[in-house]
Amino acid sequence: MRRLGFALALALAPVVAGCGTSSTAKAEQAARPAAPIALTGRVVDNAGVLPEATRKSLDQRIAALEEKSGPQMVIVTVPDLKGMTIEQLGLALGNGWGIGAKQRNDGVLLIVAPNQQKVRIEVGLGLESTLTNALSQHIIDTDMIPHFKANEFEAGIEAGADRIIGVLTLHPTRT
Repeated sequence: MRRLGFALALALAPVVAGCGTSSTAKAEQAARPAAPIALTGRVVDNAGVLPEATRKSLDQRIAALEEKSGPQMVIVTVPDLKGMTIEQLGLALGNGWGIGAKQRNDGVLLIVAPNQQKVRIEVGLGLESTLTNALSQHIIDTDMIPHFKANEFEAGIEAGADRIIGVLTLHPTRT
């Protein structure tokens, strides 16, 4: 699985929490290309495969990861890839959303396109030695795909997210 590094400009927490941003942060945000999907929180379920309780639970787990270890993560499901490959969509979302701390390049996207049977873990350059290509593929193959094959998207997404969170908790980026 080929990784595409993405520019990381703003912290997700202020965007999610609706906090104000500095003029420098606003300028950096304006300089980024527009994402093809709006960032609405830590869990963006545009495919509608996650119940509200699961979205809230995942959001809480991701928030705890950010607080404890530093990396930021967004889970996104899409009904279609908008004419792109999943790699292209991941790059567009990473560049457009600016997930992770800019100086650490520590953002992670878990992207699921259930109707097209595609899944990807997109990792910022600062985390590539922790959440490697091989480990990302292993998480997809062993923790997620078996659930997806049984049409259990909620369980597969939770299993993948929990595994990613576990790895990132063991290797914090916050100094």
